[in-house]
This record gives sequence, C-alpha cells and structure tokens, in this order.
Amino acid sequence: MRIGVTGASGMLGEALVLHLSREYEIFATSRSKGMDGKNIEWNCFDLTNIVLLNKWLDKVKPDIVIHCAAIVNVDLCEKNVNLATQLHFKATKVMADYLDRNSARLIYISTDSVFDGNKIGSYIESDLVAPLNIYAKTKLMGEGPVQLMDAGLVLRTNIIGWTQENNTSFAEWMLKELTNSAPLNLFYDVCFSPLTVYDLSFIIEKIINKPIFGLYHCASNDSISKYDFGREMAKIFHLSDSNINRVSIDSMEFKAKRPKNMALNIEKISSTLEYDFPSAIDAIKSMKYQYDYKNKLEKLKEVE
Repeated sequence: MRIGVTGASGMLGEALVLHLSREYEIFATSRSKGMDGKNIEWNCFDLTNIVLLNKWLDKVKPDIVIHCAAIVNVDLCEKNVNLATQLHFKATKVMADYLDRNSARLIYISTDSVFDGNKIGSYIESDLVAPLNIYAKTKLMGEGPVQLMDAGLVLRTNIIGWTQENNTSFAEWMLKELTNSAPLNLFYDVCFSPLTVYDLSFIIEKIINKPIFGLYHCASNDSISKYDFGREMAKIFHLSDSNINRVSIDSMEFKAKRPKNMALNIEKISSTLEYDFPSAIDAIKSMKYQYDYKNKLEKLKEVE
C-alpha cells in the first residue's frame, strides 16, 4: 500500500512516518525534510503550489493520503488569511478531487476548535459548528471537500507529543517551564481532550486496515483543563507545580479568539473501531514513557 503523508516533518507527521513505514511505503512531503529511513521517500515542496501538488500526486499515485499539514500558529493565521485558506482549504480540495477521481482515500486531520466552546459537556459530531478564528474557519472549510468524497475521512482531534528537533510543542514548552521553575500561566477555564501523536498513529493504522469514512471525533475519552493538565504533568514527571499560576484565558490578549470548551465526545469512533480510547492522564503517562525511553537511548549512545 502506498501512503502519502503531508506535513511529514511536523509532530504528527513524524510519528506517522515512523510508525507506518514499518509496514507500508511512505511518500512524505513537507517544506523541509524530516525523518528518513527504510520505506520512506521524500519530496519537499509547498503544498499551496498547486502545480507541484498535482505533480506529486501523479508521481506517487497514493492509495491513501494522510493530510496533516497545517498552520498551527493560530494567531499567525489571523494575519495570513489567504495563506491559511490556500493550505487548509484549496490544497485539501485539490487532493480530495484527485483522490476521489482515482478511487483513493484521504484522511484529513482537522481540529477541535471548530466549535464556539459554549456547550456544557463534550461535543459530538452533529453539534453545530461555529469557529471563532481564521485557523478554525479554514480548517472547517477543508472538511467540506473531504466529506464529499466516496472515501474521505475527517478526524477532529487535539494532539500532544514530542517533536524530533524543534522542541516547540505545548508539552515540551510546559516541561521546560516546569523543569526551570519558571512562572507558568495555565488556563483553568479552557478544557481539551488531548491524544498523543503515538496513540493517533496507532488509531490511524487501525483505520487503514479497517476503513471508516465521514466525520469522527478522535481524542481522549475525557477532558481536562490546561491548568489541571499542567499539574498532572508535574506530578507524573516528578516535578514541583509551585510555579504554575491558575489564570483565565480572558486575562490574555491573543490576536485570535479561542474557544474555552474543546472537549470532544469519542463514543462514535470508539464504538465503530471497537477500541478503548485512552484518558487525558493516560496521554501524559504515555509521554513520560516516551521521554524516559528517549533519554535511555541517548545515554546508551554516550556509553558507546
């Protein structure tokens, strides 16, 4: 099976390339080259260049494309509406149209931010969408052409994990601040349902082997506030939480408005895949395991 992965040098893309290349031919694309290895072929270009995108699709002839590429800086999207639209919607539509014509599949990684965050409780797939910022609006636009496909799948999610080089993820930033005992302002009034990129990679492999189509929420089986997430992370990593400040998101002056409730209900996908999804605390424990394993490997290399 030939699998294309966009945004393959990003946090999720790297996890997918690492995991799926053990069994499948991976055709990775991003603006810069990431992880290399057996069964991995790279082609670096800008996805918003539609000519190059079509050339890549014609060359690769993928059975499946997992579309991870996105501008994850929410405030940057506010200043670059055209770029966000080009990547999140227009490039997605080109892929969706091509793959649909060629009886291939597209897995589109969407976001939990498509709702306004005012609901009490977790969001289900049929809840009314009301995105508050350009990032969420354009990601939602990208869902449209995927859902029109015969073999399109939209996964709304919120991911956490370790990056290979950049050290810029939410969890990495939090661990750095906890380790350095630097003041850490975390929101008590923003909740989310985080899923590690490692768990999501495993779930996507299950979907590759047991295809599902349409729209699904794919996250932890519960939700947690950013503040409580930080405290639990400190506990699991055996660090002090005395530097964590409990603050409201209303006290911040972000360029882009953000929803307070991003909790996702995963009953639909859990039932369909017959899979017990991890909790938010499980996600932190998984990250601790990955962190310890990586440090162990680095120490072994030093000994050698």
